[in-house]
Amino acid sequence: MWHTLFIALHSVAGLIAFAAGCLAAWRRTHFAVYFWLLVGMVVFLVAALTLDWPNLDALSRILFSILTALGGYMVWRAVQASRLLPLRGNAEQTRFIHHVGFTLISLFVGFVVIAVLDLGAPGWLAALVGGGSVVVGRSAIGYVDAHAPPAAG
Repeated sequence: MWHTLFIALHSVAGLIAFAAGCLAAWRRTHFAVYFWLLVGMVVFLVAALTLDWPNLDALSRILFSILTALGGYMVWRAVQASRLLPLRGNAEQTRFIHHVGFTLISLFVGFVVIAVLDLGAPGWLAALVGGGSVVVGRSAIGYVDAHAPPAAG
């Protein structure tokens, strides 16, 4: 029961963090919501893994350890973005967008890969879709970077 609750909270936090992060790229007022939900997403993942750890095989433990490390790195990137606020120039804005963008691409790839696997697709297709999602995400971040309103200063 607790495991299912933590996984549900992890998923919801990730989904809302993604939406808030997309908005934060344009309006910085959404950054706090994005940041704290990103932190919550990682905390809920760790809570679920802590409960399930004894039941996981070695490969699953390695995979989930890597995903947890990625979550920690995503939070670190969000912290780096927060240190740039308020933005004082276009160079800081570009760095902000790239920090937030990395986390958004990571979230998007996670959503897409999980959805493809849940539909019963083979692992190679999930990897292909995940790679394509990275390409789409990088293009989207490039677009936002080029079209974001100028930073103050």
